[in-house]
Amino acid sequence: MKIENEMIGTRIYIRNYTNNDLEFSTNMWFDKENGKYLSDPTSEYVDDVYRQALDELEDSTMGYYLIVQGKESNELLGTCCMFPNEDRDIYDIGYCIDRKYWKQGYGTEVIGLLLDWIRHHGGKKVTAEVAVENNASNALLVKCGFEVERATEFKKYNMDVVFKSYIYQLLLK
Repeated sequence: MKIENEMIGTRIYIRNYTNNDLEFSTNMWFDKENGKYLSDPTSEYVDDVYRQALDELEDSTMGYYLIVQGKESNELLGTCCMFPNEDRDIYDIGYCIDRKYWKQGYGTEVIGLLLDWIRHHGGKKVTAEVAVENNASNALLVKCGFEVERATEFKKYNMDVVFKSYIYQLLLK
């Protein structure tokens, strides 16, 4: 799925992912620190099935895969995604900021732009799953108005790593 226009914020813009973004994205996702709390594996656990899925991100019909860039510098800052349900009234979001840019407010701006876009496109509820141990991301979602809906867990792809997690929700008005 593709967004029709870039989402433009104060310091960033969000655009559609292209295959040219693969190296930047996977370097971040597979990094043992930057990708620690993602469901993506570290590089040594990537298999052919996963590689195939990566090759299909640009043309995904399951959700929106997006890139976060600096407005002034055009530097790649992170990734984000949105997965609507069939009725397009509930969206699940994900985000990953490159660790060079942690604690600079980019996550807040990314979530704000995603929420604005979802609201504009008729979304009524937004969810996000976060590992319980991921203090920064838990605090970010609470800061953005999300509340814990329930506790669950997720497993890193192709690895024996399981995280207890929270499913957060935000009802849009």
